[in-house]
Amino acid sequence: MNAWSADVASFIAKLEQAYAEFRIGGPLLRRQAPAVLLFEAIAHELTQAVFHLPDPAVATGKLQWWREELQRSFAAQARHPLTRELALPAGTAPDADVFDGLIVQAAQGRDLPPAADFAAQRAALLPAFVRIERLRVSLLGTADTAVAVQAEVRVLAHLLRGLARLPLAEDDEPLPVSMHALARHQLSRGALREAGAARDALVRAQLADIATALAALRPAVEAEAGSVGRLRWRCERWRARPLPAGDPFAPLWSRLDRAPWDTAWQAWRGLRRER
Repeated sequence: MNAWSADVASFIAKLEQAYAEFRIGGPLLRRQAPAVLLFEAIAHELTQAVFHLPDPAVATGKLQWWREELQRSFAAQARHPLTRELALPAGTAPDADVFDGLIVQAAQGRDLPPAADFAAQRAALLPAFVRIERLRVSLLGTADTAVAVQAEVRVLAHLLRGLARLPLAEDDEPLPVSMHALARHQLSRGALREAGAARDALVRAQLADIATALAALRPAVEAEAGSVGRLRWRCERWRARPLPAGDPFAPLWSRLDRAPWDTAWQAWRGLRRER
């Protein structure tokens, strides 16, 4: 196994920083399914552009660049370290609708109204993650077509990280919780940056909603998802378990930087099942 270039390794490191399961299971994935790991690094770049770049013009420009890069990659003209390493087969291309939808969502940026409730939060995020899952199937040519369920898991992982950033969210960022949650706990948006019993209760309630949604996905994940989808679901469910008493953010941040003790074994087991 040849060493990846420093440029490729830097993008993999960004993925590992955001999702600890790839730091733990990454060496195994790199040996047995390198394309999957490379795609996850690309997916992370796309997700950051859609949801985390403050300027919609910059976000849409980055997504347009990625659309063109993937088209070039299928013509053996890749420029980005990840797509050069991925070495996509010539003659096909991702659906245009995948990037059209991501660009529209990024262009809306911070102008979307807050979600009414938890279900509306999930529904608003789902189209972007469905498109990323469709891109995965298109690029990897995988027989695993569990687009819907794996997109749902990505949505819940995104909401979990938004919840952890609650005290840091700026007023012009999308609200990381629903209007119903604010009303239920009698909080204003500005009060989310202030420690208190009401904010702690909101965090625990949102975490419980995420955990319940993840648990409900279990049958579909086990029946349909690929090895990485199952690994992601398992890690996010572990992170969404009830918090100990006291400040909710310290243990939540700690969980986001960790994964269950048997993550490497679960990654090996999942890859073995797919052989």
